[in-house]
Amino acid sequence: MLKEIMKIRNYVEVRWEYFFAGVVFMVLNSLLNGISIFSIVPLMDNIIAGKKIVIPEKLPLFVKVKLEPIINILNALPPSTILKWTLIFIISAIALKGLFFYLNQYYFNLFGNRLLTDIRNKLYSKVTTLSIDFFVYGRAGEITSRLIYDINLLRQMFVSNIPGLIFQGTLVLVYLVIIFTIDWKMSLLALLIFPPLLFPIFRIGKKLRKIGRKIQESYGKISNLIYEGVYGQQIIKAYNQEKEIINRFAKENEKIFRSVMAGTKRTMLIGPFTEVVSVLGASGLLYYGARKVMGGSLSSGFLFLFFVALFSIISPLKGVGNAYANIKQDSSALPRVYSLLDKESRIEDKGKAGFTGLKEGIEFKDIYFSYWDKLILKDISFSLKKGEKLGIVGHTGVGKTSLIGLLLRFYEPDRGSILIDGKDIKEYKLESLRAHIGFVPQEPILFNDTIKRNISLSEDPDMERVRRAAEIAGVKEFIESLPDGYDTIAGERGTSFSGGQKQLISVARAIYRDPEILILDEATASLDTHSEKVLQEAMERIMKGRTVFIIAHRLSTLRSVDRIIVLKEGEIVEEGTHNQLIEKKGAYYHFWELQFAR
Repeated sequence: MLKEIMKIRNYVEVRWEYFFAGVVFMVLNSLLNGISIFSIVPLMDNIIAGKKIVIPEKLPLFVKVKLEPIINILNALPPSTILKWTLIFIISAIALKGLFFYLNQYYFNLFGNRLLTDIRNKLYSKVTTLSIDFFVYGRAGEITSRLIYDINLLRQMFVSNIPGLIFQGTLVLVYLVIIFTIDWKMSLLALLIFPPLLFPIFRIGKKLRKIGRKIQESYGKISNLIYEGVYGQQIIKAYNQEKEIINRFAKENEKIFRSVMAGTKRTMLIGPFTEVVSVLGASGLLYYGARKVMGGSLSSGFLFLFFVALFSIISPLKGVGNAYANIKQDSSALPRVYSLLDKESRIEDKGKAGFTGLKEGIEFKDIYFSYWDKLILKDISFSLKKGEKLGIVGHTGVGKTSLIGLLLRFYEPDRGSILIDGKDIKEYKLESLRAHIGFVPQEPILFNDTIKRNISLSEDPDMERVRRAAEIAGVKEFIESLPDGYDTIAGERGTSFSGGQKQLISVARAIYRDPEILILDEATASLDTHSEKVLQEAMERIMKGRTVFIIAHRLSTLRSVDRIIVLKEGEIVEEGTHNQLIEKKGAYYHFWELQFAR
């Protein structure tokens, strides 16, 4: 477990200075806990019993040498003076304990929260930079669960449970030193009760780790159900799926309840078990110690100190057990977090050249592409000169979106290469390549932010450019009719707007970038007739002087392109202008007839 926890150093900088500062103040706090209970001896012997303090005969010689002068001074002082100085000592010790407790808590919180903040940043950065295939097969709810629930588990471990284990363990050691110093034989007898305490604790800890893993898996599933339940409301209601999705949620929620209760039941057993065994053992020790006091070999003050220290061990010992059990349970989040941090993007950004703009053209050369062992594209070859417009046509699922995804480097081809100005696109820095491409996806994506930021994707947008882009996209009038205009919040996934409005804003985003290469993936798919006409007019304007790829089911949008390729079963089966393909009466003509035949 320790090795697994320490593995976190491979991912983020661990601020050990905060951790060790916390440990130092924690040790000082623990020592003061131990030292402060020594005030029991003069209180019991000198003040309450009115007797002299008797040094235990079993006390080690080096301790006797140090302690004897202090005892002689105390025995010579009047009880009132001893009481006064004892109270001053207790008050001072408590004040210092409070200071050290504050400092150790502060530094451990600083250590844990800084570590977890860095891990959360690292996780989000990793998720954001992974290739598209991860998001196709990685469920959004599970990703959210790892970023929130798993990180919260680790927070409990690093901020509460590990410091708690160290603090409670240090207290146990301090109290053990005290009882061994007073009488080592009694102390050895006392230790006989500890092994039975620790054995069930370690067994429970292993079980709790398994339970913790089940809880995390269930939280991942339930997070996914919540996510689907929110964005799929229209389908859920339209198909009367409310009861079905509620039942699925309740089933996963019940699993969490049962797992949590199974862990709680085992954790709660630790306290009563340790307490019963401890009291049974301590009863025998009380009898043994009382006999020594009656025999005069031990003062009542030192006996009382022994038992206060001994019984003081019980609480931190339970704390050690509980902290260990919680660490075992919380640490079950580590493999899930590490597995995400260890994921590698399939897209390697090893290019050295900066892409400064298209000069000659783009060439797809002998491209083969498969998706999880399914061949999507095969032997794709075509070229496009700068300023040309290319239409891409084919049935749903034929690989049109995958084709332009290769240009954006969302994926890598299995074989072949894509050349820009005669150079493989892998030789360009990924960021510089994408900076010159405008992309309008089939499903418009808006973020839960203002319209101006959705268009500019910038914290400080150029409003003149935003308005110009909105005007070209034909959406300016709509935006400016809203009460808050460009400051209107789009809502999560753009739920405040219709499909057509979202698509037009998405187009404005591409225009704002003023790209040399423009990709329109079914840009008119979600538009009504009026919006489609507005967008087609806008497309005519924005395509001038740009190299454009247009994927379209509505073939009317392709009349003005320079060339069209038709895909069938992952291959190019036809290529030519609109008129050439109509005259050929092949696959393209068939599509045209289906759409426009009366």
